[in-house]
Amino acid sequence: MKRAVLSVAIVVGLAIGAAMPTSAIGLTQVTLTCDDGTTSTMVVDMDTLTGLTLSVQAMIDYPADLTCDMVQVPLPGGVVRIGGVAMASPGHNPFIVGGGRWQVPCGVITGGGGTSTGGSTPTSGGAPIQQSSDLIWVNVAVNFHQRDDGSFYGTLNETIPANQFCNGVPVGETHFTSKPEPSPPGCFGIDPSATNTAHVVSTVTQTSGQQQFPNGFGGFLAVDDQIHFSFTDNGNPGHQLVNDKLQGPPAPNDSTCVQDPVTKAVTATGNPPSFELLHGNITLHP
Repeated sequence: MKRAVLSVAIVVGLAIGAAMPTSAIGLTQVTLTCDDGTTSTMVVDMDTLTGLTLSVQAMIDYPADLTCDMVQVPLPGGVVRIGGVAMASPGHNPFIVGGGRWQVPCGVITGGGGTSTGGSTPTSGGAPIQQSSDLIWVNVAVNFHQRDDGSFYGTLNETIPANQFCNGVPVGETHFTSKPEPSPPGCFGIDPSATNTAHVVSTVTQTSGQQQFPNGFGGFLAVDDQIHFSFTDNGNPGHQLVNDKLQGPPAPNDSTCVQDPVTKAVTATGNPPSFELLHGNITLHP
């Protein structure tokens, strides 16, 4: 009799396990609150949670006038029904959150090459710059999300830190802030040929600094300009075969991202970004 009861218990346990949605295992809910005025609630797995933590920290380490706080909370009762047909939880919309530092050739700043003084130079906030010959460091911070209605919100910022040189000439600090709303509308979409790559369109809302910010095409960014940017998430640092990649001002970008105003379907295509994010992390959730 005991053996029969034990057999029934095992069968019931296996049935419950089979009924549990695999997508519900190991998930947690996080709330991301950023100083651009946005708050986002997301349901993520542990790998994405780790990526978000690294991305938020990189915004602090390599400042670009955007920081976020992240709070992790257990999934509330009723959000995931164990044994149910499907999950009924919010927070599964696409997003990209990232921060860090990358390098571009001095030519995008000066219009033609240049060399640095080399060595380490302090910046006004953030980690010290180890400047390489003919290259300029650029800090980036991105916080892009899609709402349930298909619209987008968030911020994409970049800062070229001070105390850098091209051919012995100081570059000067410069910065831009951009947003995907309200008008003209921005865009955020996953490249169908590479699901770990996203292309975004954002509108410049503010510029500042000792010089104008290069747009990647021989000119400079101004308020109301639209910028195109691409990001590739190659996993979390320490587990990557190659670094995350990105491309946009001050380097050129030829990607496109268009949203149908009626269906809200997004078409995002372009060459994969070719610049490595040398410090920091990009977290892309398709």
